[in-house]
Amino acid sequence: MATKRGEKRRIDDNERFSKRSTEGSEAEKRVRISDDSIDEKKLNDNNKNNNNTIDPERLVKKVSKILFENFVYSSQDEYKLATEKYLKDKNPEFMRQFKKNQWIIFFEKKIAPTLVQKHRSIRGTFTSRVKDVMYSVFEVTGHKLPSINTQASPSKIQEWKSKAEVKRCYNNLFKKVKDGQPTTYMSLIIDKLRKENKNPSKTQIAYAISICETYLNPNNQNIQMSESIMKSKIINNLQKLENRDKFTHSDDDSHDGNDVDDGGDRAADDRAGAADDGVTNDGRPNDGAANDDAAKRWCGQ
Repeated sequence: MATKRGEKRRIDDNERFSKRSTEGSEAEKRVRISDDSIDEKKLNDNNKNNNNTIDPERLVKKVSKILFENFVYSSQDEYKLATEKYLKDKNPEFMRQFKKNQWIIFFEKKIAPTLVQKHRSIRGTFTSRVKDVMYSVFEVTGHKLPSINTQASPSKIQEWKSKAEVKRCYNNLFKKVKDGQPTTYMSLIIDKLRKENKNPSKTQIAYAISICETYLNPNNQNIQMSESIMKSKIINNLQKLENRDKFTHSDDDSHDGNDVDDGGDRAADDRAGAADDGVTNDGRPNDGAANDDAAKRWCGQ
C-alpha cells in the first residue's frame, strides 16, 4: 500500500515538473518573441531616420501612379527613369550612394518586377472601370448594352458587335444625349470617371475614349485592350486633344477588323516605348481646367 502511495507521489511530482517545464518553455518563447519585436522596432526606427534607405512598397505605389498619369504603356527605360526622378526629388541621399551600374542592378532586382506588375494592375483596373462606367451610362440613358464574356471567341465577338443595340451605342458615343444640350454620351462617361479619379490626365482621358471606341467598334473583333491594339489609338487621340480637334467616328481606325486582341487588359509586350512618346506624354503637370475643356471638345461638345 505504501508502495502504491509512493508511486502516486512520484507520478504527481513528474506531472508537476513537466508542467513547470512547459510553462518555462512558453515563458522563454514569449521573452524571445518580445526581444525579436524590440529588435525589429529598433530596426524600423533606424530606417525611418536613415535617408539611405527606402520603403520599396511605398516607392512602387507612388511611381506607378505617376507613370500611369503619363504613360499607359511604359518601356523598361521609362520605368527606370521615372523611379530615378522620383528618388532624386524625394530622397537624393539614397541615390548618391550608388554608382551607375550599381543602381541599374539594384533597380532591376529590387524594384522593376514589382513596379511593372503594379503599373499593369493599375492599367487593368482603370480599363475595367471605364467599361463598367460605359455600360452604366448607356443603361441610365435608355440604351442598355448586352453583356459579353471577355473570353469569347472572335466569331462570338463579331456576332455581339453586329447586334443593333451595340451598333446604336457605338453610333451614339459622340452624339448629344438630348437635343439642344451639349452633353454627349462620351462626356457623361468622362464626367463620371472624373468624379471617381478627381483629375484624370490627358493621357487617361484619351485612353478612356480609345477603350470605348475599340470596345464598341463593329469593324474589329476587340473587346480587350492590349498594347498592340491601343498604342496607335492613344497617340492619335492625344494629338487631336493637343490640336483641339473635334472627335468623330470618321477618325477612328476601321481597317483593323482582323486585328484580334491577344492579351487581355495586361500588356502583351512591355518592351515597346510609351504609347504617346513625344506628344503630351512628357510628364508635365496636369491642368485640371485644361483637361475639362479638352474632354468636352473630345466628346463632341
